[in-house]
Amino acid sequence: MQTTITDNGASIKLTIGTQVRNIIKSQIVEIAVIKTNIIKIDIRLGALYNIYIPYADVTNPVTANAEALRDAINAFIPTSSGGANPSSGATEAKQNQQIEVLTDMKTHLLTVKDLLVGTEYKPFEEPLLVDDSGVGVVYKGFASLATPSSDGGWAIQRIERKGEVNITTWASGNKKFVNRWVDRETLNYL
Repeated sequence: MQTTITDNGASIKLTIGTQVRNIIKSQIVEIAVIKTNIIKIDIRLGALYNIYIPYADVTNPVTANAEALRDAINAFIPTSSGGANPSSGATEAKQNQQIEVLTDMKTHLLTVKDLLVGTEYKPFEEPLLVDDSGVGVVYKGFASLATPSSDGGWAIQRIERKGEVNITTWASGNKKFVNRWVDRETLNYL
């Protein structure tokens, strides 16, 4: 019966006569040649089972022999998917390594969370520095504790009094901690 085998993205599409079957690549354990002209595809799906395809029935891909067809089908399967190449699949060691990475990430994220919501770190609650020495202009500097005024870790707010109105702008037009407090009078405020 006429058979075609095509790469269908995450699966391999088998068309045997009018019947179409998609095999998920990650479920393929092995592709082998048996009895010199039969392609056997071992599939891991609950209980292990096999699909047998006579080489002579395959019209696509066109290959010189059964071994070449086996290699062509194997080429459809990326080696990183854990498909026909068992050494690239998931292992307990790889899973343990990923668990360690995720645990470290969780620890660091919890630390950042504590900094952001903790009582020690509320950068916009009160400014660290205030300069109201200019006529009608007040600069407020927000940063984490112990940030030197010459470091680029400041968010700087300018409040300018125009008649009865206070106009509030931020250095560089945002509240990012990227400015230097010592440059507050020469920065662009938007």
